[in-house]
Amino acid sequence: MRLILPVLGALTLVSGCAPQQQFIPSTKSAVELRAMQTRLVPADKITVMRGVAATLHDLGYRITKADAESGTISGTRATALRLAAVVQPRGADEAVVRANATIVSVQEAQVDAPEFYARNFFEPLSATLQRQLAAVPEDLAVPEAVRPVAELNTAKQREAAAKTASAPASATPATGTPTR
Repeated sequence: MRLILPVLGALTLVSGCAPQQQFIPSTKSAVELRAMQTRLVPADKITVMRGVAATLHDLGYRITKADAESGTISGTRATALRLAAVVQPRGADEAVVRANATIVSVQEAQVDAPEFYARNFFEPLSATLQRQLAAVPEDLAVPEAVRPVAELNTAKQREAAAKTASAPASATPATGTPTR
C-alpha cells in the first residue's frame, strides 16, 4: 500500500504535464476544402441549425458545443472523430453550412476527403431537412471552417469547466464592467 500511493502520485504529475496534441492541417488548397466542406441549404438558419444537430445526433455524435448566436455546433463520435459545422444565413430562407472534421489518434488530423463530407454529413443532412443541398457558387462568401471542440472526457476536465461556467461575475471598481 505504501508503494502504490507514491507511484499513483508520480503518474498523476506526469499525466498532468502531457504535451498538447499536435494538429495536422490538410494539404489541400483552401478552394478545394471550401468546395468539399460547404453546401447551400434552402432553409432559414434556425431550421438548418436544428437539422445539423439532429443529423449529428442520428449519426452517433455527442454534441459537445452548440452556439446559436455564432451558428456553430460541434460533436464527437467514438472519441476519435470530431465534426464542427457553421451555419450562416444568406437571406431569409437560405443558409450556408460549412463542416470541418478531424480524426484524433496520437495526433489530430483534418479530414480532407470529399466523399467523407458527402456521404457522412451532407447526404444525411439533406435527408433530415428533406431538402436538396447545392454546391456553393465560387463568388459567394462562406463561413470560415471551425475546428471541432473536444469533448470533456475526464471528470477533472468536466469539473474545471463547471467551475468556470458557474463562477459569479463581479464588477470591477474602476469601470463597473463584469469580469470572471
